Amino acid sequence: MPEQETLRGGMIGAGAWSEVQLKGWRDVQGAQIVALCDRHPDRREPVRAKFGIAQGFDDFETMLAQANLDFVDVCVRPYSHAALTRMAAQAGLPVLCQKPFCPDLPSACETVAFCKERNVRLMINENYRWQPWYRKVKELLDAGSIGTPFFAAHHYRHRAAMGNWQPGQAYMLEMPRLLTYEMGPHYLDLFRFLLGDPDSVFARHHHISPRLKGEDVHVITLNYPDRTGIIETSWSSMPIPGLDRLEKAGRAARLIIDGTEGSIALRPDGVCQLLRPDGKREWDDLHLPQSSQAAAQQHFADCLRTGAEFETSGEYTLYSMALVYACYVSAEEGRVVEAGELLGRAAAAV
Repeated sequence: MPEQETLRGGMIGAGAWSEVQLKGWRDVQGAQIVALCDRHPDRREPVRAKFGIAQGFDDFETMLAQANLDFVDVCVRPYSHAALTRMAAQAGLPVLCQKPFCPDLPSACETVAFCKERNVRLMINENYRWQPWYRKVKELLDAGSIGTPFFAAHHYRHRAAMGNWQPGQAYMLEMPRLLTYEMGPHYLDLFRFLLGDPDSVFARHHHISPRLKGEDVHVITLNYPDRTGIIETSWSSMPIPGLDRLEKAGRAARLIIDGTEGSIALRPDGVCQLLRPDGKREWDDLHLPQSSQAAAQQHFADCLRTGAEFETSGEYTLYSMALVYACYVSAEEGRVVEAGELLGRAAAAV
């Protein structure tokens, strides 16, 4: 990677999420998107004009061959992630790929192995861990502020799936696997970031909204040797004022972590509290100079320059995706499922 010159990136995908990504790239130091690929020019060209992207392509192979790129940002639906990542890796270009990483665990293992064989760097764009309140929680945990954690609960609810919901990513309405597949990677990566890797999961899924094919409520229990995690999420429940995030107020989910020396409480308004027998401290001004999307992308660009390991490399993310699929097996079969067992079988098949 060039040490001083601005890194040149090519993005594939000009759909609903592309503008979020491009706003992030606009705030990244030392990297920019110089080419945008989408097979629908009527969708691509307005986005390209809005963000001042120099080159536009209908075909990904042509962009890889002609755009003189330093990296690729894969910003399309999950079913295309594996194939497009491999195409970029075949061209020797580092890849930042959206989550969920792949539509199944074997293809995720195969894609990571494909990149590794070619010495191509791969990062999955998992930005929740870059939100400033979660970075603060991690700082407090690492400092031993609550002693040894033994319980954590993450709670988020709103009613978007009911009524006449029209998601920006309209294909969500037809997804047979929805909430855990779309949001599970965020939440499970967050627990790994804060508390380490759980051994197994037990999950319940519910399908409430008649407009959706996939589940819109889940409860996931994360089993550790010395602690327990709970993830509760609903897209079909009324938010409770004072307890839950409202549409135009607040910035975060509720998170509580209990330890032997105290507790950490994250409120929906983004305020982080440290509660100990000797008193309480509170942080209500948590912020980053960049959005969480830009922070994740800045991390990607910085690691390309320095050679440092990505926090959410492709190889690291395999376990997160194993946890996602373990949740589905658990919900379907009504039993505790070990993520490592699923990952081991998938990797052995590669």
